[in-house]
Amino acid sequence: MSRKNWQGTLFRREQRSLFGEILDWMLTPLLLLWPVSLALTWLVAQGLANKPFDRALVYNVQALAQLVKLSPDQQRIQFNLPQPASELLRADDADLVYYQVIGPKGELLGGDRDLPQPQEEKKVGSYDVKIRDDEMRSLEVRVAYTWVQLTSEKSTSELGSVLVQVAETREKRSVLATEIIKGVMLPQFAILPLAVLLVWLALVRGIKPLSELEERIRARKSDDLSPLDEKTVPLEVAPLVSSVNDLLRRLKESISTQKRFLADAAHQLKTPLAGLRMQADLAQRKEAGEEELKQSLQQIGRASVQATHTVNQLLSLARAEGAGSIDLQSCDMAALISEVLNDSLPHAMEKGLDLGYDGVDTAKKRRFLTLQGNPTLLKEMIRNLVDNAIHYTPSTPERIGVITVRLLLDPYSQALAVQVEDNGPGISAAERERVFEPFYRALGTNVDGSGLGLPIVREIAKRHGATVTVEMAHPGQTPPGACFTIRFSRKL
Repeated sequence: MSRKNWQGTLFRREQRSLFGEILDWMLTPLLLLWPVSLALTWLVAQGLANKPFDRALVYNVQALAQLVKLSPDQQRIQFNLPQPASELLRADDADLVYYQVIGPKGELLGGDRDLPQPQEEKKVGSYDVKIRDDEMRSLEVRVAYTWVQLTSEKSTSELGSVLVQVAETREKRSVLATEIIKGVMLPQFAILPLAVLLVWLALVRGIKPLSELEERIRARKSDDLSPLDEKTVPLEVAPLVSSVNDLLRRLKESISTQKRFLADAAHQLKTPLAGLRMQADLAQRKEAGEEELKQSLQQIGRASVQATHTVNQLLSLARAEGAGSIDLQSCDMAALISEVLNDSLPHAMEKGLDLGYDGVDTAKKRRFLTLQGNPTLLKEMIRNLVDNAIHYTPSTPERIGVITVRLLLDPYSQALAVQVEDNGPGISAAERERVFEPFYRALGTNVDGSGLGLPIVREIAKRHGATVTVEMAHPGQTPPGACFTIRFSRKL
């Protein structure tokens, strides 16, 4: 195996599944959002668990703050906590509760001395309670605190701020948060697989019309090119079905054209082949003389030439109509026309025709006389026009047939055009479009031909983005002659 083939086999991209890709895009966000949902639920649970217990802490701090009073002489601050109240404050089966009352000078008025004090310096107003998280004896605690400011009635001066704090460990809060999380998360473990199953079932149901469309297409016969029904498919698939119908329509037209072409070709070849057989039978007769044998051989020769010409024209038309793109290269139109004229000149002289060329000054405008195209097909196109003119243009000593090939250049758009003009009988307006149909020959002409030259011209021009028109060469004269013009676009 070559290196290129080995690499192609190794890195070949697997065929994608539309069902799997849609399922991935639907489930991936769901599975990514689920952990986010867990984290948000945990945060919300922590907030919900703190609220009721924080309210209890605030109530306890406010109750203790009301026990901070001035002494009877209005000179000292006192804190008197009755024993039953102290026992009630400490009574908690799950958490440890601490409290602290610190005087203006930092003296301990009651409670636990080692309870950390707040870091903020600014004192808040009386009974304005704040809450913080802290640590007490290596345990995480939730602390509610406030400053109480007392004023002496005798001196009307403030005695300072008293700090009142109540702290509580977080055991009850953790238990409540855990219960909230369990209540929310456990149903999600059942809902998530159910959601995945429902998404899968929905996708199976959603792509069912595609499977039905596939079955209808597979059930068709090979010769059934009728359009698919666009009304029975979803809107998203309708453009695809429309494209398939357009392809079927073009394929049907192509097959119809090929069938008609083969029928016409068989009909055209049948006449010279029948003539060959008849002349061969005549030549094989015993009583046939030398003169009759010679005439039969001449007829056989002419019939074989006609059959050969028809076959060559058929091959040229098939090559011009061939599928796929053509190989393009830079073509010098002046040089191609010169080659065609050199090849056709002996035939024109044999019929007594004046075959000439009328072109632009190639020395100055050589670079404008080139276009991207296939030189073989372009020469075939020009040759068919010239052969057609030679074939249908009569020439007598009294009136010599004249054929002129022109290469024109538009000075504004720099577009190229090729003209083949003659002074023959011309083509009537009613037949100017029909002469480009295969095997059609203009009425009133007694010239034998295959009827394929002009269809080949139009097909090659079409493959090169050009247009072909025909009109009278000499309006008002008799005969009017014919002028074929091929106009090329510079978009190639």
